[in-house]
Amino acid sequence: MKDSSTFEFSIGAFRTTVTFSEDFPSIPDDPVLVVQDEHTAVLFPYPETQRVIIPSGEEGKNWHSIEKILGRALARGLERRSLFVGIGGGVVCDVTAFAASLYMRGARLHLVPTTLLAMVDASFGGKTAINFQGWKNMVGTFYPAEQIWIHPKVLKTLPERELRSGMAEVIKSAMLMDAELFQLLEGIAEQGGSLKNLSLGTYETLIRRSLLVKAFYVTKDLREQELRAHLNLGHTFGHGLESATHFQRYTHGEAVAWGLYRAMDAGLSLRVTEPAYGKRVQALLTKFGYAERVSGVRTEEILNAMQQDKKKRGTLRFLLQRTLGDTVLTTLDPDLVKQVIERGLEP
Repeated sequence: MKDSSTFEFSIGAFRTTVTFSEDFPSIPDDPVLVVQDEHTAVLFPYPETQRVIIPSGEEGKNWHSIEKILGRALARGLERRSLFVGIGGGVVCDVTAFAASLYMRGARLHLVPTTLLAMVDASFGGKTAINFQGWKNMVGTFYPAEQIWIHPKVLKTLPERELRSGMAEVIKSAMLMDAELFQLLEGIAEQGGSLKNLSLGTYETLIRRSLLVKAFYVTKDLREQELRAHLNLGHTFGHGLESATHFQRYTHGEAVAWGLYRAMDAGLSLRVTEPAYGKRVQALLTKFGYAERVSGVRTEEILNAMQQDKKKRGTLRFLLQRTLGDTVLTTLDPDLVKQVIERGLEP
């Protein structure tokens, strides 16, 4: 196998190796269980006895998928040192990692993310989860993979919308602490054109820098006691939109981008965010084609859905920014939250 670069990170008591590979990684014959969705099962076929196929997208992020994976692992006689391998997007990575964390109190875990979103975010850092009773990521564990394989060539198989979904998380990473990455994104946005036309070298740079940003947070705060919460920039609003629309209308990245618009709106309204920076972020999101206003949902539905974050933390907290790299975790007046949401909806 040809490796272009390898990084190692200590995440809590875990150690994760991230390898950028020119070739698709080879999967050992035994003992292993491969988890795929309906798309990656076609692209990367494995013997039916070795794999489990779950529904693609949020439809597969539930207890049924976990039971299916654990049942197959048990039927194959996998042991604690056996290997679970997730090949797919964010949902496959989340579900595979969750199942591996439960099987015999923790089996080995490798992930092969096949979407931009999974490469820059979902596969790395150890958060595992399923949706539960309509709530986003309500049930899960912290269980970092021991190995993550990044194979940028697979991005060429993705539709434009899927690439744009992942790019929202890249923008978020740049906003948190990487001014050079932000400038690179501005240059890409200025050029316009299809994201499918970006070179693999450019994608590798975007992925690498995004992972290094995330590593800064997760290596210091695996269980999100405080610092890691900064990675949720745009997500309180975004998860509310996803849940309110039953995970059907908007991709995760589209919802996060809308959440970033809302975070800028709230910060500007409170005079926390520097006006020039707020406009710069809004301009970048617009040039990448993200909608500042969404339709098909009511303010009250989003507000109700956002209570999932309140249930997790005891209070509803939001991330605002003064400027690039200067992030503030705070509570907001409920009236302001309602106004900010309403300004993000189509009349």
